Amino acid sequence: MDQEITPIQKDQLKTWAGQRDAILLEISNLELKQEKIKTENINLTSSSTDIHDRMKVIQGRIDELEKQEAKLPLLISKEVANLESKKTLLESEVTNLGKIITILVDQKASLEEDVSFALSAFDTVKDEALLLHNIVGHVTEVSGENIKKIDNLVIGLSNSLEEIIEVNKKNVEETNIVINKVPAMIMEAQKHGLIKNKI
Repeated sequence: MDQEITPIQKDQLKTWAGQRDAILLEISNLELKQEKIKTENINLTSSSTDIHDRMKVIQGRIDELEKQEAKLPLLISKEVANLESKKTLLESEVTNLGKIITILVDQKASLEEDVSFALSAFDTVKDEALLLHNIVGHVTEVSGENIKKIDNLVIGLSNSLEEIIEVNKKNVEETNIVINKVPAMIMEAQKHGLIKNKI
């Protein structure tokens, strides 16, 4: 027959049972905490993966922007070089136009002198022609044929001088048009900063 449990042993068993129940409760609570931590860990892992993927996308965009940014200095340099070339060409053209203006001004002065001389010569010839005509009128009976020749000569000379004067006047007008337009073109180019303010 088994020995009976003594009161001391009963007390000891109760103490052990209480300790066991407390440990089992703590284990249960720890298991619940563990499950909660696992769930949070899965969520954090998912969030971490999502954040990591977003970081990769953003880094990719940053890399692409850096590549495009690296190209900008070269593109800007080419554009500046192109503009500098155009500016140099325009300045060269303006310089040439300035030289042309100088030449045209000289030509204008020369043409004006030619026109003045032609007008003076025309007036002189016209006066002489009138004088000859009057003289010829007195000798009409002597030589009608000579009078006709002289008249034709005077008319031909008069027409030739008029043509010369007309051509010279036209040349002066065209020269004036060119001289008037070129400074306006230069001023327009200077206004837009395409050329230096000098010729």
